[in-house]
Amino acid sequence: MAKLFIVGFPKDMQEIELVELFSQHGIVNTVTIVTDMQTGESKGYGFITMTDDAGAQRAIDALNGASIDDRTISVRFAEEKNVAKPVSNPPFKKHFANKPTTTRRDSQPGTPKPKRPRRSS
Repeated sequence: MAKLFIVGFPKDMQEIELVELFSQHGIVNTVTIVTDMQTGESKGYGFITMTDDAGAQRAIDALNGASIDDRTISVRFAEEKNVAKPVSNPPFKKHFANKPTTTRRDSQPGTPKPKRPRRSS
């Protein structure tokens, strides 16, 4: 699977037109046109997923820099999102410098807490 990023196509262009355009170079799986959330109008860029890398490369070679309705489109492989990798065995760091040695209100800071008496059996 190869994901392509297409920018610069006319805002009135429909998904089916992109499928027809890119299908000449390989099999198209999905087409996503990015739209404005409030108006629903196309922003003039989107993504196409093709089944094979060779077809995607043919589409890039043929369509990158092409002109559609006096607009020059740019086609390239989409960059993968940088997903944060889970840290395996993060370093253990615990600092007790600012923690008081006691939590009782009636004792003085810095004095140890008195021990509780043991229960008799």
